Amino acid sequence: MELFQIIEEVVDDDLLFILKYGLIISNFITIFILLYFKSKKQHNQKEEKKCVLIVTAHPDDEAMFFLPTISYLNDKNYEVHLLCLSNGNANNIGKIREAELQKCCKYLKINKLTIINDEHLQDSMSISWPIEKIQKIVEDYILQNNIKGVITFDKNGISDHVNHIACYKAISTMKRIEDLKVFVLETTNILRKYSSILDFFVSSILNDNLMVNLNILKAWKSMQIHNSQFVWYRKMFVVFSRYAYINTLIKI
Repeated sequence: MELFQIIEEVVDDDLLFILKYGLIISNFITIFILLYFKSKKQHNQKEEKKCVLIVTAHPDDEAMFFLPTISYLNDKNYEVHLLCLSNGNANNIGKIREAELQKCCKYLKINKLTIINDEHLQDSMSISWPIEKIQKIVEDYILQNNIKGVITFDKNGISDHVNHIACYKAISTMKRIEDLKVFVLETTNILRKYSSILDFFVSSILNDNLMVNLNILKAWKSMQIHNSQFVWYRKMFVVFSRYAYINTLIKI
């Protein structure tokens, strides 16, 4: 009888040991499996980047006006596409400006750049661009690249440039695919426009879609890459313009 009790006690101890450490091991295995699938899901989410298209009129628009937006989108893991509707050939230096834009996009981590060089879409302060042509170019690009959001100038074009305004007219009236979001870069009054980072306080109150760039060196370098355009008044623009530091977007 004592022998059976001893055996029973040994078996009970072994069962207790197996149960105790078996549960610990199984818990570790469960946690490992859960962490594995969680990391795999997060990895897949990172791979499935949302594509956002910024539509500009000229090389250097992205650096002068949209830098805070581009920085924000990069930080949020969006895939940024840039569609520039002209090569800025007003002074017959279109090829130079194309090369500068390509270099700037590399610096700003924009991997998807398209530059349009069409006889009807030439850099000009006086010639109006055909709206239908712009719409066809943008609509085709959206469909071919699975674009989920479009950003461009507003109706005042920041500087009242007719080419900027044409971007707005075309995109604000084009046919939209389902779930496509369209935003325009807000034009402010001249006081706010040249109040640099100080406009942050007003912008944060008036608009929820606020993007901020606090890196003045990044703003300077971006414009400096466009060397053919980096004249004294554009240097002053980088220092004093809110658009080097602040973007506010309006959904339309």
